[in-house]
Amino acid sequence: MRQFPLWVPTDSGPVAAIVTAPDEDPQGVVVTLAGTGRHITIGSTMSARLSERVVEHGLASVRFDYAGVGDSPGSVESWRLSDVEAVTRQALAVTRLACEALEVPRFACVGTCYGSRVALNLVTDAACIGAVCLAPPVLDHGNVVNLGRSVGHRRRFSFVRSNPVFRKAVYEPLRSAVKQSKLTPSIPRALAALDHAELVFLYSDNYERDHLNDRVRAVLEEAAAKLPADRRERFALHVVDTGALTLFEVLPPSEQTLILDLVLPVLHGWFDRSATEAEAGAVLQPS
Repeated sequence: MRQFPLWVPTDSGPVAAIVTAPDEDPQGVVVTLAGTGRHITIGSTMSARLSERVVEHGLASVRFDYAGVGDSPGSVESWRLSDVEAVTRQALAVTRLACEALEVPRFACVGTCYGSRVALNLVTDAACIGAVCLAPPVLDHGNVVNLGRSVGHRRRFSFVRSNPVFRKAVYEPLRSAVKQSKLTPSIPRALAALDHAELVFLYSDNYERDHLNDRVRAVLEEAAAKLPADRRERFALHVVDTGALTLFEVLPPSEQTLILDLVLPVLHGWFDRSATEAEAGAVLQPS
């Protein structure tokens, strides 16, 4: 196994990354994308553990700290699920540099929560063959949720919820507005990319933590039902018997291993199929 650091220039500033690769030429690159909760440098516990496992399947991985997190300089005032464009550009810059360094043409993504939103954007890239999304939040709730997630507003928002007068006058109407959620635009774009990529959504049965409920299921099933049959087969949703995937960092090691044991064969199968399709395409090219 080989491992080396990268210092990647992005429009958000330099980003620290680590590439892990097998001794032989890798079949592809897996980019791991952390959530915005508890993490370790570099990336997350999930990123670190997965990077050690993918080499067993002849794959390389790249993990990195978002700008302003861990070893990447800068600062982050707030994390907004509805705004992952800057991090998507960081992820693309990191992934392309890793692919160039390893001389491989294809990559896949594994993201958790916020990171799965980034993965949904990356899957539209022609070089991406698929994304495994752990507990992806697929509904947008507007600026109300963004306000609650903003670092600068959390204390005030908590006060509003705890004060009976403000709760009735402010919080309850906002909570009602939140229910009027809609499918995030990244989902239709990702489903449209199923002509060249595949999607797997993994949730636990801790629905509240993992953003899964009957409405989410119905919205996803409705979106998938509109796809042509061949593309519909490239999308899957599974519920696993573990703790909340958004809390991967603090799950028991046995449950972390169970999740990785589900993810790894999926990645391996994608790269195997991609290689077979590439070979078949080369044979069909006119001489």
